Amino acid sequence: MASLLNNAKALLADLDSDSDSDSDSDLDSERMIEPRDLFFNVNTIQKTVENDKKARFRDAARRLMPRRRGGRCSAYKMHPGCFAEKFNCDFTKILIDRQLFARGGADYIRPLGSMRYALDVLDKYGDNAWLGYVERPIECGSLHGEWPVAYHGTTDPRAASIVASGGLDLGKGMHFAFGYGIYCTPDPKTALYYASPYEHDGKSYKLIVQARVDPSHREIVPKSQHGIAGLDDYWIIKKNDAIRPYGICVFPC
Repeated sequence: MASLLNNAKALLADLDSDSDSDSDSDLDSERMIEPRDLFFNVNTIQKTVENDKKARFRDAARRLMPRRRGGRCSAYKMHPGCFAEKFNCDFTKILIDRQLFARGGADYIRPLGSMRYALDVLDKYGDNAWLGYVERPIECGSLHGEWPVAYHGTTDPRAASIVASGGLDLGKGMHFAFGYGIYCTPDPKTALYYASPYEHDGKSYKLIVQARVDPSHREIVPKSQHGIAGLDDYWIIKKNDAIRPYGICVFPC
């Protein structure tokens, strides 16, 4: 800024000397340039530069934010108001957890390899104890009163319907191999086994619903009972309001 002001003073000095030496010029050419005009131009240039920097920063932010990329699933595009972007979590670059996690007194297997889009569920059910939304003394530890984490494999259109309606519907189940209820599992890989692939922006994905379940309404079918190799336990939830979705986890195929 100091150099611009010095240049402005020098220009004024040149204009004064030119006007003294050229007595034949007309009134328009003899009009003095006011210092405020030069300061106005300096301020205009500075504001233009600042605005350009802000615009470039916004463009960079749009490229980085998952929401700006369409969410990689129909639900995020169709019902953006149902999501809480600040709670999104990128697990795509985490290959393995080097410590065990627990939620609601059960093992919490994080959805590694996925982009988790958080649903806006704070205060939806009154208190937030079920979600464990308080300061957690130990990140990997469980809290009293919170519910365990489970996953439900589904299709892209069905996930959009779950988000729009606010939850899973027991009445829309089709196969009940081990009894009537909403089937889920504590293992993301097991849920992915039951998810259907879909295309989004020319790429293939699968998604699963991340939920909390009321352990008092949970029936456990151990993997030794269902007998499908490579799959973990099934959890069967007997009531609609005993399972609360709070995220959509999207995995590249």
